[in-house]
Amino acid sequence: MKGPSCRRVRADWQIAWVYLIGVGLFPWGAQAGAVDSTAQQEARREATELLRRSQNESGRRSIYLPQAHERIQRGLAGSRDEPLQQAQWLEALWEYHLLNDDHAQARRALERSLQLLIGARADASHIDRVTCNLSYSLILLGEVARAKELLRRAIVSATQYNNRPLLAELYYSLGDAYRKTGERLVAQRYFEAAHELDQASGDTLKISISKLKLGSLARDGGDYREAIGRHEQALQVFVDEHDYRELVTYIELARDYATQGELTLARNYAQLALDDPRALPEQRIDASVLLLRLANDQRDQARASKLVRDIETLIHGSSTRQKSELARPTHQLQFAEQAIRYYALNRDLTNVRAQGQAAVRLTRRVASDLRATHDDSLAWMTAAQPMFNEYVKALYELDRTQVLPLLETYYAQQIAPAELRHSGVVGRAYEAEAVELFERYRAAQRMLVDATTELDRLHPDTTDVSRRREAKSRLDQALREWDRARDAYLTMYRAPPVSTAPAATFQPRPVPATDIFIRYFIQENVSFGIALAGNEVRYFDLPPRSTVQTLVRRSLDLLSAPGRAAQAEATLSSLAQLLPRDFIRAHGEATRLVIVPDDVMQPVPFAAIDLDDRLQAYSPLIAQFEVVRARSLSGYYESRPALSNTAARSGDIVVFADPVLGTQSPERVQPRVVTSALPSSRTEAESIARIFTTRVITYAGADATSDVLLSPEVRAAKVLHIATHGYFSKTTPDVVGLVTSSRRGEGRPDDGFLGFTELFSAPFSARLVIISGCETLRGKDYTGWGVRSLADGFISQGAGSVIGTLWSVSDAATAALMDEFYRNLQRGAGSSTALQVAQRELIASSRFADPYYWAGVALASSNRGFDRHAL
Repeated sequence: MKGPSCRRVRADWQIAWVYLIGVGLFPWGAQAGAVDSTAQQEARREATELLRRSQNESGRRSIYLPQAHERIQRGLAGSRDEPLQQAQWLEALWEYHLLNDDHAQARRALERSLQLLIGARADASHIDRVTCNLSYSLILLGEVARAKELLRRAIVSATQYNNRPLLAELYYSLGDAYRKTGERLVAQRYFEAAHELDQASGDTLKISISKLKLGSLARDGGDYREAIGRHEQALQVFVDEHDYRELVTYIELARDYATQGELTLARNYAQLALDDPRALPEQRIDASVLLLRLANDQRDQARASKLVRDIETLIHGSSTRQKSELARPTHQLQFAEQAIRYYALNRDLTNVRAQGQAAVRLTRRVASDLRATHDDSLAWMTAAQPMFNEYVKALYELDRTQVLPLLETYYAQQIAPAELRHSGVVGRAYEAEAVELFERYRAAQRMLVDATTELDRLHPDTTDVSRRREAKSRLDQALREWDRARDAYLTMYRAPPVSTAPAATFQPRPVPATDIFIRYFIQENVSFGIALAGNEVRYFDLPPRSTVQTLVRRSLDLLSAPGRAAQAEATLSSLAQLLPRDFIRAHGEATRLVIVPDDVMQPVPFAAIDLDDRLQAYSPLIAQFEVVRARSLSGYYESRPALSNTAARSGDIVVFADPVLGTQSPERVQPRVVTSALPSSRTEAESIARIFTTRVITYAGADATSDVLLSPEVRAAKVLHIATHGYFSKTTPDVVGLVTSSRRGEGRPDDGFLGFTELFSAPFSARLVIISGCETLRGKDYTGWGVRSLADGFISQGAGSVIGTLWSVSDAATAALMDEFYRNLQRGAGSSTALQVAQRELIASSRFADPYYWAGVALASSNRGFDRHAL
């Protein structure tokens, strides 16, 4: 008998934080050892049937489980001298412990089973199925990073022998893992891949399990009709098969209807799941949390109070059994969100803080594990954002003085710049394979850039439906290949030990008299800003997230091309409602605005906002203020050693400009995103060289290759100026990068595109980086956190401040702005002052006065010292 099907137990996805522990490093061979005797096979079949019936037959668990356990114990005792038989009995013991909600014991059973299977050189597919089940237990115990890392190895293993049914299981498992850690779109692609393999197999039950997940993802994306349709189809199959997943589907339908506002249907489905004797703690917690949400909505305090107590008992009891505070992290966060809300409605600040602080600790611990293995820890933090929103909202209403310290400490983690490391990361034994897998990843990234560009070039209203469908199909295929290439490469990565430093403590600092500091927190159910000047703190309410998004999108649409100045100025005036106008006017001595935007506010061209719509003439903020983007109050005003402003060694300014577009070999290697040359980028380089003479080293034309930006000498420059095409697409925001010159020489080919991952695989020490390409301040949004952009990557890897762009800027206007900017730097101005003067010069000109030309350039900084002393 093979080990239990991973999806058979796992698809109770509330139990199943399903991950695979790969066995790519194990020396597998043909299955060895004695063949099971007929008696042993029959005994295990009987035990497995009892386990199945205890799971699927209502009210029979207390009868069947003891019988199954008795048979399992006899089987274990009788197979001590036969490793394969012992291993398979341990698999049955694992399932028994799962049904008893004892995942620590379940884990130990499967770890012992794997040791026996590996020692007996068992069949690889058998080992992979067991590791699938073990991963399921690991994730429930809170060991998210380990399970997710090893999951990838199991897929690599199964791919080698092309076991399509097993690959479907593994894709499904990895998709579930990505969904649980916040990467919904990656999850969807893996679920779709699993669903396709299941459809090819014709297995109705497995197809329905995939439909269950795809329906939930459809709900997450706002397609409620599709969600309900898929869930109802799956429910019918589970009912017909007398399968316990019927309960899971009740919960999903309850969530569908609750999201649509059909509360009676939602309550009925949730109660069905809660009342069913087959329900395990996972279903009971899920159903109860949803019912608590509905009770909170209706202010039914008596009902909510009982549910809070019941859920706390379930979670505490389960954590005690597992001996782990990390057990079931998603369940804990979902409960914390509604518990905080319940206590806030009752104005119970003590319990609000207790629940919130515990949930924040849990969130950080899981994020730390993910960060150590180069998983997307901020995707997990974004998944935890609903809990944090509820905590912030409660404090905002009950104890506002605690809000700023909470935001400053919670968002202290930087947006990690790189998730992959190039070659040599696992030692010499695997270096060659690591390089090969990394090159596969880079090739997949280039294919994805090409496919995205092809689709983006098609007009949304094109009548050529087949052409759009073909382009979309190529993009979907490119995304899947990119996912798999990344995950395969990550199997080569071994994370170094990570120290668990204590969370930063907020140290209040007075804001200098010259500055006004503004921090934003914009969500749908709580939206506000915090303004500081000197020792004064002012909170100001803002519209909900959806309204702010509409305002920002409208302004960007109008600024995307020149010639709409009047309309753009009116729209920019409407953005003034997002600023504390009275507070700013009250501090007339201030000359600088320091702004911490969250992800929604990141694209806002603050410099162009007209603060006072009562004036006849357009008067943007940049006319009165230097405008700087920062990450935090504490970090920006942190005291650091004084920066020397004396002349540095020759060549401390590096200019990278005017890459050669096109290829230098018959094979096309440069991304199709390159559509036009950048004639003014050469002008920028020449202008900087004239201003600073011997202090400048220029890499232009054919010399502007990726290898230059990867070299230690360039990374050590005091000022790094990059004048090339930036790449960003809202279609695939995970991929950002820079266009470079294509060159094929000895060693690794330089393909004309340098992606985020490779660019930020090592630190930069520049005080100032200027990226004058297009949309270099844009990237993947992380709710509440900000944007993973090229500009953010430079700061994360050590650069002091970065000047980047918010949209596709004019080549000529940017060259003119940079010429004025560098002239002011040469005169001794700080970077924020120099940028303000340069933008004012363009406003005063007849050619570039339109906000399109100058408002898209912005400065982001890690510390005030860098803005004041760029050179």
